[in-house]
Amino acid sequence: MTAHDLIDSIFGRAQVFAGANVRHITEDQLKYLRDLILKDPEAAKARNGQGGSLVWMPAGKHKYVLTEDLAGGKRHTLTKISHIEAEGQASLFQL
Repeated sequence: MTAHDLIDSIFGRAQVFAGANVRHITEDQLKYLRDLILKDPEAAKARNGQGGSLVWMPAGKHKYVLTEDLAGGKRHTLTKISHIEAEGQASLFQL
């Protein structure tokens, strides 16, 4: 299994009280996903973020933030961030 496979699996299931781009994950999923990301060919694109988070920016339109609940709770999250650039943005009003 790859990090992308696990992420697709996690986002393939809807969760109550979670936005479309956020999933609450278990501690086991958090650790497994972190390990998969660090073994991925694009592992160099992973950076430590604020508050115990891991920001992973692989090629493509989706970037991910993996956040650990440092208070010892079970509110670990995986957030998907989409980055879409407008193509031909300047061409709209060109003569």
